[in-house]
Amino acid sequence: MKARRGAHTVYRLAYHFVWIPRYRRAILTGSLAMRLEELIREICAEREWIIEALTVQPNHVHMFVSCPPRDAPATVMNVVKSLTARELFTAYRTQLRRTHWGGKLWADGYYVGSAGDHVTADLIKRYIDDQDAELEGFDPSS
Repeated sequence: MKARRGAHTVYRLAYHFVWIPRYRRAILTGSLAMRLEELIREICAEREWIIEALTVQPNHVHMFVSCPPRDAPATVMNVVKSLTARELFTAYRTQLRRTHWGGKLWADGYYVGSAGDHVTADLIKRYIDDQDAELEGFDPSS
C-alpha cells in the first residue's frame, strides 16, 4: 500500500471492516451479492476511498479500504451500510422483505481494525520515545 497525498496531508491509513446482515441470514448471494459489490465500489470511488480487497460472503462482507484521515471509520461504515441498504431494498424488495421484514438490512454492529505498512504499535511508541531522546540537551534559544 502506497502513501497517499491530500491537500495538506500524506497518509497511509487502511481499515479492515467486517459486517453482517441482520439476523446473520445467508442472503448475500447471486445477483444481490454482485449488486452489493458494485454499490460498495461505486460508493468508495465517489469518496476517494481505495478498496484494497473486498469479498461478499453469503452471511458477511469483508472490506479492506484506504481512506483519507478526514473520514473516520465510523463514518465509512455508516455511509456504506446506509446507502447499500437503501439501494438493495429498492432493487430486491420482495426477496428481502421475506427475511428482513423490519426494513433493516444490516446488523447494528461491525468489526473494524486498522492496518499499515509493517508499522506496529511498538514501532510507533519506539519512534515517539526516540524523538524525546533526540531533544535531550536541545536548547531552542541557541
